Amino acid sequence: MSIKSPPALVVGIDGSRDGLIALAWAVRYAGRRGLTLRAVHVVDDDRPSPPAPPAAYDDGSGEIEEAAAELTRLGFRDATGEVRHGHPATTLLELASESGSVLVIGRRGLGGFAELVIGSTSQVCAALSTGTLVVVPDEWDPEASPKGRVVVGVDGSADCQAALGFAFDTAALEEAELEAVHAANVPESYPPPDLWMDPEQQPWIPHAKILVAESLAGWREKYPGVDVRTRCTGEHPVRALAAESAEADLVVVGGRGRTQFSPLLLGSVARGLLHHSKCPVAVVHHETRVAA
Repeated sequence: MSIKSPPALVVGIDGSRDGLIALAWAVRYAGRRGLTLRAVHVVDDDRPSPPAPPAAYDDGSGEIEEAAAELTRLGFRDATGEVRHGHPATTLLELASESGSVLVIGRRGLGGFAELVIGSTSQVCAALSTGTLVVVPDEWDPEASPKGRVVVGVDGSADCQAALGFAFDTAALEEAELEAVHAANVPESYPPPDLWMDPEQQPWIPHAKILVAESLAGWREKYPGVDVRTRCTGEHPVRALAAESAEADLVVVGGRGRTQFSPLLLGSVARGLLHHSKCPVAVVHHETRVAA
């Protein structure tokens, strides 16, 4: 009976500094889990040509060579590099979805992976709804020591459970503390705290604490070695999680959450956080299979 090998981690490279930073994060992630790494550069043949055409056709070989040199510098050998043709966002998402792996990209990059970040097309949104996307900001320093802290957004949804699984798995492997944050987004018209005899007993707080406790049910028992902290705040989720990201190694959120009013399948909190987080962000959907 053959043993199925774990999926290769897919990382998008585009010749930019952001792409190399994403590659460095992917190396750290893959190394901890014993995964192979698949560095992919997508040549968009439909992209409009610049006013002054280059002397030679860009076949993507330069990006692959640059990635190979970076992998050698990082001392990571279990990796492959490949060039694909097509729409960058769609192609990368399809490759990750087919193999059931996590997709890692830089936040900006020269190739304009904006479609992956803001979910601007229905095709990309549909692909995003099937797996996990990790977006690495250019502020992340590959040479810095880990902070030993993973933050996960909690809202009681199905995607929240998937996010908790990814967050606990990461915290356990990284031997990091896990902080579960619920941001209630209390309206500005809500009575101020000083109107209550006990500011810690405002009506929204007990409900928030119950939601967090119910969401975490079973996870502490499954990961007894993970130190878990919880926090409830009345702030907007994007603001609260972005603030937490300054002192975290990773922020994990569900892809859609409880409020699905957005016409895009990538939820409004996830989209906002991808733009403002100071550390890598993992956007997890409930269909995701966590690779351990």
